[in-house]
Amino acid sequence: MSSHAHAAGYIVLVVARDGKCVYSPNLAALVDQYPWDLCWREQGRALLREAFIEACMFRNAQETVQASLRIDERVYDFEGWLTPTGPELVICRFVRVFSSSLSSREKDVLSLVAGGASNSEISDILGTREATIRSHLKHMRDKLGVTRPEGLLLAAVGLDSAGENIGST
Repeated sequence: MSSHAHAAGYIVLVVARDGKCVYSPNLAALVDQYPWDLCWREQGRALLREAFIEACMFRNAQETVQASLRIDERVYDFEGWLTPTGPELVICRFVRVFSSSLSSREKDVLSLVAGGASNSEISDILGTREATIRSHLKHMRDKLGVTRPEGLLLAAVGLDSAGENIGST
């Protein structure tokens, strides 16, 4: 399945009562497919399918659904929420879960980027060269598997909400 949905780390699906996706603004190829088919492991596929059955058939909202989804031949961890809306549809939101594999300095740079600082401002604050900041940004994008600035912002929010102060050294 080819898409850049993982770039910003947010996937939205609208799923019918039978479990098939009827709309997705960032995974159009998933329309008329079952969302759990994105799972890369059989066990995860079964758990996600059960969550969709609860939400779609029994109209029970499902919160904090963990899923490892395969997008563009890569696997990403997501946390999802499945919310029944009206009598026939479920809106599904999946947000990327980022690992905390960043160094202290990378977390400092990420914190400043998330706050809106430019590379020049970050280099002044941290007392280093702009080329070093660009290098940190490249390594963070590689480690986190993001390609767009929104992905770094989402990673900053995700790491901070996971109880990790991204500005700590």
